[in-house]
Amino acid sequence: MSSQQVNMSERDRNTSFSLRQSRNEVLHTAASSYQHQKAAPISISQSFGPDTAQNLDRPPVNVILITYDPVGYYVDEYTLLKYSNNHFKGLLPLAYKEKEKRLIFLRDISSSELDIVLQAIYNIAQSTTTPGSGVGSALDFQVLAKGIGWLSIFGIPPKAVIVPHTHLFDRILSFAPLHPLETYSFAGQHDIEDLARAASSHTLSVDLSNISEELALQMGALYLSRLFRLHVGREGILKGLLEKEPNFHNETEECRIENQTILREKWNMAIATLTWEIKANTPTSLIRETVIARTSCITCNDCIKARDTRLSTILTEWSMATRTI
Repeated sequence: MSSQQVNMSERDRNTSFSLRQSRNEVLHTAASSYQHQKAAPISISQSFGPDTAQNLDRPPVNVILITYDPVGYYVDEYTLLKYSNNHFKGLLPLAYKEKEKRLIFLRDISSSELDIVLQAIYNIAQSTTTPGSGVGSALDFQVLAKGIGWLSIFGIPPKAVIVPHTHLFDRILSFAPLHPLETYSFAGQHDIEDLARAASSHTLSVDLSNISEELALQMGALYLSRLFRLHVGREGILKGLLEKEPNFHNETEECRIENQTILREKWNMAIATLTWEIKANTPTSLIRETVIARTSCITCNDCIKARDTRLSTILTEWSMATRTI
């Protein structure tokens, strides 16, 4: 090995050490300046620390974002610019090459909100708890929605990064069981089709008359119309299924046609009762219990078989009816 190669190898090692050392000193320098002005210590994000990128095979860190809380985030220009259509709100690329100058103070965004922005961009799981009262709380959802609102400000269409099988998609959808209309409205607001479809099944238990004007405006006319069509369509499907009566069976000495009409009379009484209960999420158990209760006086085995055959068909087809927009 030539002396020139040896010198280059030593220089590379020294440069690598110097870069790592400088990278770790940048936030300390910024923190000292910030604390001098604000008298507040800067924390470091758990998911975006100085060595996180290397551990998770991300592009090398070359910029630090600092929120007003303040919390520091070690990120890279390449990824932020890759997803942004407005140069990350005009903040990137940085003209400075000196590492101690490659930091951006985001004075209008909190760490809980920037967490969400970066979770969307880098597709990582939530690392900190939002300030809600519990998992899936209304406040949690508000913070999540506010954080996602920053994506558009930074030039990143939410629908471009909130897609199926990403951490943020699953996190938003986890709110649907407790907050179905809010989740669906959020998806409609950002035109996230897959999220709206997945959330729509959770709205079946909701009376659509409870949709506020605010939520209606948020989801938009298209998604509001699709939601109503889902609910009205399902109710129509169930009504159609219930309209068909059980078939007559072959006459026997014990059960003539006139005897079989009793089954149809009792059946129709059951259906009349159910008609007042029909909703987009009418449970199969209610249908079964109502029909069985109203026809309990039937003793003919063939009539009972005809009733059960028709009831089974109704329950099967109803359980298979579409549940999403």
